[in-house]
Amino acid sequence: MSPKKHRTRHVSEAEAKSYLKKAEEFYQTMLESYRQRRWNSAGLNGVHCAISATDAAMGIKAKLRSAGESHYEAVELLNLHIKHENVGTQSTRLTRILGQKSIVEYDSREFTEREASDITKDVGRYLDWVKTLFE
Repeated sequence: MSPKKHRTRHVSEAEAKSYLKKAEEFYQTMLESYRQRRWNSAGLNGVHCAISATDAAMGIKAKLRSAGESHYEAVELLNLHIKHENVGTQSTRLTRILGQKSIVEYDSREFTEREASDITKDVGRYLDWVKTLFE
């Protein structure tokens, strides 16, 4: 059986830095929303932060990003292309964050304070790790 083919796009160093800037903006908006007890907004901005941070990480280390239909393909690419001692922990964290996307974006129920707290912590730790890849 041949390995799964992932759809990707080329990313320059400048684009990787742009994705990181976007991630940092989403992160700040997530924190502001969390402080203002806007749980849905905190959750969705956290998810978008993680997606942009993943594009930044892949761009700076592998010169590509996922172009697949599922955000989970980015997790697979992260594991394939980033050689770092903490990539396993961080890909698990990213999977957990992405798992909240449909709840916060598409479900009719409200995102809870606990969910917002959890995603805020996960996203902060994930973004901190991504930034180390730029050093």
